[in-house]
Amino acid sequence: MTATTRPTGRSGQLRTRPLRFSSMESLGFDNPSSTWTENALVVQARTASVDSAPARGRHQAEADPISAWQPQEFGHRLDGRDFRWSLVVALILLVAVAGAVAFWLFQGPAREAEASAALVAREASGLEETLPALIAFNSSLGDTASTASPADLFAVNAAARSLFDASGDLDQSQAAGRSAAAAASGAALDAIRLAGDTQAYQKAVSPILVLPALETDPTLIELDEAARNFGDWQLRYDQVLTALPDGVLTDVTDQLDIISGELASYLTQYVDALQADSKPDADAVLAHLGGRLDEVTAQLAASIERMKQRVTQRVDDALNTLSELLDR
Repeated sequence: MTATTRPTGRSGQLRTRPLRFSSMESLGFDNPSSTWTENALVVQARTASVDSAPARGRHQAEADPISAWQPQEFGHRLDGRDFRWSLVVALILLVAVAGAVAFWLFQGPAREAEASAALVAREASGLEETLPALIAFNSSLGDTASTASPADLFAVNAAARSLFDASGDLDQSQAAGRSAAAAASGAALDAIRLAGDTQAYQKAVSPILVLPALETDPTLIELDEAARNFGDWQLRYDQVLTALPDGVLTDVTDQLDIISGELASYLTQYVDALQADSKPDADAVLAHLGGRLDEVTAQLAASIERMKQRVTQRVDDALNTLSELLDR
């Protein structure tokens, strides 16, 4: 069963007729018709409230103080408690710190360039201080009684390499200093190499340039022993010649090669003289071979002097470049 509406009276107004169940009283409702009516009145009241909401909204909009805002003087809001000085101080400090950091970062490349230049200057001074050891070592070349050792050049070598490594950190604006540092270290390393190779060559070759005391009296030595003694010296000669480095005192090496090719002939002449019981002939063969070795010895001394001059020139080049690098 549903509720029905029908016009009542002449005005034609609608009136809700309460829904009524015959058994509502039996379910415990005292007055169901009045309860339904009260609910209808509540619904009508809520509907009227919704209808009046726009009007209230318009009224509130008209009374909103923002719409009536007028500009005020700047100092009006700075007076009193509305202005927070702590916030201003914090902002100022933040801007100052940011500016300091930005300036520090901006100056970073300049600081690095300055530090690199200072390092190059220190390494250049260090190399300059070690070069006298190289000069002394070079002066000892050719002296068989000298006690100079390649270890004397270790400090010079380390200083030259340190300068070369430091020059690589210089930027493009310091290209001139980088070139000067590289040239100085290169000249020093070149002088070290020339001096060291010359001393090693001299120590290796000098023993084979002295002919051993071979027996020339046929009555005091057997032929096979004489041939063996000569052959042992010839073997040492060829071993040293094979081990000599390329590009070092090549004029001396060329002469040693020529003599090496002649040693087989000298051996044959020596043994033939002993077999003929001719001591003078055996002495003549060994004297001629000794003379050839003396010629190479003199040539070695002259080549060493020329090499010493080259080393001196490279040292002077390094010193002059270091003076320019250090603005002296």
